[in-house]
Amino acid sequence: MILITNPSGIGRSPERILREFKKNNVKIKHLIGLEHGFLGLEEDFSKSPVTVDEFFNLPIYHIYRVKNTELPAILKGTDAILFDVQDMGMRCYTYLTVLKRIMDGIPDSKNTKLIVLDHVNPALYLKGRGEMIDKKFLNFAGEFPSLFFGGLTLGESAAYYNAEYLDNRIRLEIISPKNAKRSFDWDKEGIPWITPSPNLPTVDSAVNYLGLVLLEGVNVSVGRGTTAPFVYFGAPWMVEPEKLAEELNRNSGGDYYYQTVFFKPVFGPYKNEICRGLRLTVVNRKYDPLKMVFQLIVTLKSNYKEFKWRSYSDGTYNIDFLWGTESFRKAVDSQKSYDQYSKYLSFAEKEYNEKIKKYYLY
Repeated sequence: MILITNPSGIGRSPERILREFKKNNVKIKHLIGLEHGFLGLEEDFSKSPVTVDEFFNLPIYHIYRVKNTELPAILKGTDAILFDVQDMGMRCYTYLTVLKRIMDGIPDSKNTKLIVLDHVNPALYLKGRGEMIDKKFLNFAGEFPSLFFGGLTLGESAAYYNAEYLDNRIRLEIISPKNAKRSFDWDKEGIPWITPSPNLPTVDSAVNYLGLVLLEGVNVSVGRGTTAPFVYFGAPWMVEPEKLAEELNRNSGGDYYYQTVFFKPVFGPYKNEICRGLRLTVVNRKYDPLKMVFQLIVTLKSNYKEFKWRSYSDGTYNIDFLWGTESFRKAVDSQKSYDQYSKYLSFAEKEYNEKIKKYYLY
């Protein structure tokens, strides 16, 4: 068996899972590393395509450092691949890319079964939102053929990709969680949130991430390197944040609110600099994160001359790779309203949501 998991999996402890497998004579061939490592401790990608687990002496192959042409050799010779991880339900969250690459790379679909231990995710209530990715913006944080918000669990995504793109060649088994529902609320259900990646330690950070992840396309800190990632955001140049909060709160509809905060990241953008900023608190867990972040970026751009879209050395923009097309950035720059942009997106959303309905498990 090949195992793909981290502490957000069903077992909550990768070490415990390996011990149980060993006890029951299940042979693990090797491990597949997700973005933040087998133990979920890494801030950034591993620099090596292969490392060795120090506790069980098993090789760990890091998909994002391995060429796609090398994957079949890595995945061959096993009867099962177990995929067990908490996802966020967004194309830019890289676990979905790993799932796609694994499915593309399985060389012997007759003898190898892909088993997905499914999880509901915080974005399911949104259904499919956004656009399909423009091919020129394909990257590790944007490869799966879905809208930005995919509207599916990882298990459902596997079934969708298998049927729509692989002619159902993969032997796929999806193990569903008990009492799962598309409107799952961690606060009300009393199920503990186990961080799927280092910067999503709480339900609040996960709920905020649905919108604030796009803020990583502009020159502000989203609180990485603080005790409240994706709760705090700001920059040294964000003067008079209380006025910004007042303006944003007038347009929030009561679904969320902003408060002034100061913070100093220990890593990431503005490392060791004092940032003026805001704290985002989402009151309505079924809020529209796209509306929130669109209005937030428009307001930042109109209030601060220091505002910039983050760009790469070749002149391309980070936001375009995050979102998957140029349309979000261009809508902001051309001063379109959110309602105008939402109407533009609605055509692709309607078609996509009709297509994915048949893959719903919950």
